[in-house]
Amino acid sequence: MRRAAFAVSLGIAAILAPTSVGAQDLPGYRAPFADTLQTRIFPLFAMLRRSPGWSSALRQDRHLTKLAAERAARVPAASCTPSPQCLADAWTWTDADIATVEARLRVLVRDPAMSRALVAEQMRASGRFGRYAASGDGDLVAAAWRDAAAAINRVIAVYAKGTPPRYPAIDATIFEVEKPEFAVLLDVHGVATAALGADDDLFFDPSLRYAIGLLHLNERTNAGEYRPLLNGPNAAAIAEVARTDWQKSPYSALLVFGHGAEDAQSRTGPLTHIRLRIAADRFARGIAPFVIVSGGNVHPNRTSFNEAAEMKRLLVTQHGVPADRILIEPHARHTTTNLRNVARLMLAAGLPVDREALIVSDHRTIQYIAGAELAQRNLDEMGIQPGRITAGPDRFTARFTPSPLAFHVEALDPLDP
Repeated sequence: MRRAAFAVSLGIAAILAPTSVGAQDLPGYRAPFADTLQTRIFPLFAMLRRSPGWSSALRQDRHLTKLAAERAARVPAASCTPSPQCLADAWTWTDADIATVEARLRVLVRDPAMSRALVAEQMRASGRFGRYAASGDGDLVAAAWRDAAAAINRVIAVYAKGTPPRYPAIDATIFEVEKPEFAVLLDVHGVATAALGADDDLFFDPSLRYAIGLLHLNERTNAGEYRPLLNGPNAAAIAEVARTDWQKSPYSALLVFGHGAEDAQSRTGPLTHIRLRIAADRFARGIAPFVIVSGGNVHPNRTSFNEAAEMKRLLVTQHGVPADRILIEPHARHTTTNLRNVARLMLAAGLPVDREALIVSDHRTIQYIAGAELAQRNLDEMGIQPGRITAGPDRFTARFTPSPLAFHVEALDPLDP
């Protein structure tokens, strides 16, 4: 374990702000909280804090107050065994904890004003819980809470206990958890987290701090980077979207997904160059007025190079595509989330919903993107289909229509929810 890890700050940036700034929101929804790492992964907690009446109701609920005290008492005051597992287990949500909170949330949401403030004006309007849109208010809140608790437990399991994630080669803890030094670090993190409580804490805040702190310690804060996405790196292209005559092109955008490098020297993988060359050719022909490039900091593990940023650079410098005609989606780590994240970006940026986009790739990858295997993987890993894919006009393309379901937040994937 590197000595520098001990110097990582345990502090967490401010959770909330009066309004979001350029958040990548479902059209018609304006989030009343800042677009940060923790609100991206755990939007339910931000909504509980911001929805009128909810903070005071949660703080005054005797069942939740009792549970919060019980959970605080579980945190070891001294060393424990087996370490470090016992240090991490103290912060997890047990099945009984989760059931207690669910029962209280179901009671509170029965109040029409409380339900309207949280469920109608926040949860449903945001699209972040779209998978449960057909559920009644009580069931929707309960499902969202269970997801959030499971996500906190998942962060603790992977980044405090060393449990392998779905993709351990690129998403695992950066520490050797069996080393004594790691137990010391985890002890320091737990003591600091417990001491950072605030007077206005809600029942979930201590465990939220602990989980977000683990992501900081592991330098796995990818989900909070490049924010705000619309007013930041994409501002010039967003301005062009508003001025575009969509009738001049048959498609709204060309979508290009990254192929990560497998060595530390390369900024992007070899297939990316082929995909960009095909996309630049289609752009030059006027097939679509924009190119959307998608890919995060993925391969090799913990690379400093961002696939989307590098693809934009290459499109401009090597292929002459104007920078203000390129939008970047810099978070996706897999083909599943390439699709989901570009769907979010297309809808949030105001691209026309009555016009398809065109996925552009090499001929082998396009078969996979348009095939049944990826469609099933979307359901297995995200629980949704982020849009409709049909055959494209040639062997290098597939047509794509985004779905608002893409805004559903998959909190179990904290590096790209």
